[in-house]
Amino acid sequence: MNSINSKSDIEASLVSILTDLIGLQSDYPPGDTVEICKYTEQRLKNLGYRIKNHMHVTPINNLIAEMGHSSPSVVFNVHVDTVGPGLLSAWSGNPYCAEIKDERVYGLGAANCKGSMALHIWLAEEISRRGGIRRGTISFTFVGDEESLGPNGTKSLRDRSIIRPDILIVGAPSSNDLLIDERGVMWLRLTTCGTGGHAGDPASADNAIDRLVRLLRFLEVEIFCKLKDRKQGEILSTANVGKIRGGTNTNVVPVEAVAEIDRRLLPGESVDQALDEIQAALRKSGEPEDSYELELLVGTNGFKGRSDGQGVTAFSEAIRQRLKREPCFLTPVGAFDGRHFVGDDIEIINVGPGESSEGHAPNESISIDELLDAAAIHLEVINSLLGLNS
Repeated sequence: MNSINSKSDIEASLVSILTDLIGLQSDYPPGDTVEICKYTEQRLKNLGYRIKNHMHVTPINNLIAEMGHSSPSVVFNVHVDTVGPGLLSAWSGNPYCAEIKDERVYGLGAANCKGSMALHIWLAEEISRRGGIRRGTISFTFVGDEESLGPNGTKSLRDRSIIRPDILIVGAPSSNDLLIDERGVMWLRLTTCGTGGHAGDPASADNAIDRLVRLLRFLEVEIFCKLKDRKQGEILSTANVGKIRGGTNTNVVPVEAVAEIDRRLLPGESVDQALDEIQAALRKSGEPEDSYELELLVGTNGFKGRSDGQGVTAFSEAIRQRLKREPCFLTPVGAFDGRHFVGDDIEIINVGPGESSEGHAPNESISIDELLDAAAIHLEVINSLLGLNS
């Protein structure tokens, strides 16, 4: 399929869109996606798409642009929220002001995941410019609440049957290779309690932080250090203590302490099994059962995709044509929104420009060449699956 636009035109358009997106703050917290969705709607509203906004919780907006009415339903999905920039001193420039240097675009979200968002906007515009699709339905979904693993983005669209894909293509920083397997993810909150007292006489009180430390050490010995032996090929089972807080003042014995734990599950492990395993270990710890509480914050099971699916086949051929090599099937590290469709018997593909190591890091950037390759690959996939009128 020959491109109508020249390489320079495509590059200018992609970089311009990405520059605009980096300038629209959508950090979590609070995860405000109203303005960035408004920008996207303004670009797509007169291009033949049916456009709807879905905001179940303010200010998390989700925008859908849809064309066509029949099968197959191909849904493009990308999250438009980002993490915060962290320490501004770690950035060489303003994280909200795109900088182009050495054939890369720098700025917060450049790789995760505003690069894919710019790509999807460009694709939607290019499809319209080519006269639309010949068959099926194509949907572009620009969603929030992803960085918090929350329920008010893609999950809400799926649960309300607002989107019902046959093939779900999730924007992800994969350097244009394919992620078709995904680990499950479970976030837990472990809260310990004690009795307060004066730090000058700690023996007269019951220190909640000390209890939390004991329980975390016990979980490390009983479960976490053994997870390295659980693997499926290159896919690993892992645990990470990501947040700890406790105490009110240095000279006070703390009454409460809290830790939050990230547990990544093999496709064959279930959230229920992993939760039961941790609860059973805590009961063996020797700590009074009324002195701690384990709470499941979020949990979804993993999945293994098929390498011979219609969508994967289309991407594989497009990658061969564009990159002159075989596609790579990557080992999952992060969690993507396709996890909300586990059990729906659909094809889920995570793919996009950008390197996964760039996301959530200071001076985040994306290669312009990868953006151009992604545009050619994705457009060829759309033509293969749905057909383009020119």
